[in-house]
Amino acid sequence: RWCDRSRRAVATCPGDAVAVAGTSGDSLLVPRDEPLTVARPRIVVALSSLPDDGLVLVEGLDAATHLNGTLTVLHGVPLSFGERTVGRAEAVRNGEDLLERARAFLEGADTDVAVEVALVQAWPHEIVGELLDADLLALGGPRTGSSGRVGLVAASALRHAPCAVLLAPRPAFRLP
Repeated sequence: RWCDRSRRAVATCPGDAVAVAGTSGDSLLVPRDEPLTVARPRIVVALSSLPDDGLVLVEGLDAATHLNGTLTVLHGVPLSFGERTVGRAEAVRNGEDLLERARAFLEGADTDVAVEVALVQAWPHEIVGELLDADLLALGGPRTGSSGRVGLVAASALRHAPCAVLLAPRPAFRLP
């Protein structure tokens, strides 16, 4: 429905669709066997960082708009950290800042989509594999021009998410 309403072209990809999408820079929608039947679907956008996940946010908003759905933007913060990384309190502050920037962006988009943000204290791959309540999950996929490899969270979503998954490309790595 989203593709029809937004007039998006839909193409099938032979072989490894994730690799094809990763090298082409296109978003990839991986549907589930069960078609979407709810009148007001729950679209969940899982953010890791901005601006790298900016297209994920845009794609999630577009889906929620065209499907007359709700949009939840979430960020996961692990419960524990290694001794050489940032502390949990700093990670929570960074996550809250990320979500506020996402909320400000969405408010500036001037849509009627109901938006909620949520900081979830769990490993991100646990959220998309076990704790997710969504009809469509949008998250960052392979970096543009990469070999198409996805990270742990995206791989977990592709295998275990109970809903359709949209992988939006991330920008190519930039050298400092």
